[in-house]
Amino acid sequence: MSNHLHPDARAAGAPDNAATDEGAELATDASRGPLRAFSKAYRKARDWHCSPGRAWIVALRFALTGDSGRFRSHGGWMVSRIYKPR
Repeated sequence: MSNHLHPDARAAGAPDNAATDEGAELATDASRGPLRAFSKAYRKARDWHCSPGRAWIVALRFALTGDSGRFRSHGGWMVSRIYKPR
């Protein structure tokens, strides 16, 4: 069985499906748009029992920079941070 991703197989005329699926799994939320990153961070902060105002600030900071910084969560009992792994 031939590997359609191998460069020699592409030269032999194999279908080029890799061009459309190349970066599909590598896309992060921030690269898909700041609104999606904002909503993800807002939902996560609200799930961690932050107030709506604090969750909004945390989500805005995450959408702009990719890091929310440290903030109080879980009803004030923990300090959390939302960030994109690099």
